[in-house]
Amino acid sequence: MSEVKPHKVKDIFLEGPIDPAFIAASIAKHATRPDIGAHEIFLGQVRADLRDGQLTTDNGLPAPVAAIEYTAYRDMALERMTAIREEAFAKWPEMTCLHVHHSLGVIKAGELCFMVFASAPHRQAARQAVAWTVDRIKSELPIFGKEIMEGGGYVWKANF
Repeated sequence: MSEVKPHKVKDIFLEGPIDPAFIAASIAKHATRPDIGAHEIFLGQVRADLRDGQLTTDNGLPAPVAAIEYTAYRDMALERMTAIREEAFAKWPEMTCLHVHHSLGVIKAGELCFMVFASAPHRQAARQAVAWTVDRIKSELPIFGKEIMEGGGYVWKANF
């Protein structure tokens, strides 16, 4: 029986949006490994949600989200992410890799801001690990989103 080695702290943060070419390159790096049979990817994207209430456009309509400004308690988030990664590899030991990237800074509506990518010999492990990891990150990492409304103003985003 092999011993599980602790994983080193990986910086998950990128300044600005996640470039789709970066995602394609990540997939390409893993496509040559014959021990991998499945990849699963979650991509988070900023939505132009409408916000009723105190924020309206000049004509009184609900203001849409124009962008989200992400900030984080970086050291705390990276420490917690390392623990989540360790738990994921303990739960799905057959998983070959788990990559997480999250944007910081202002990300416009329609741009990508969050990526979780897992590979495994079989799809169940990759699917379960990605869903579990996304939920854990959204509920546990100190990452904050300030929704910047079209026409000005902002609302702090709640993670669901």
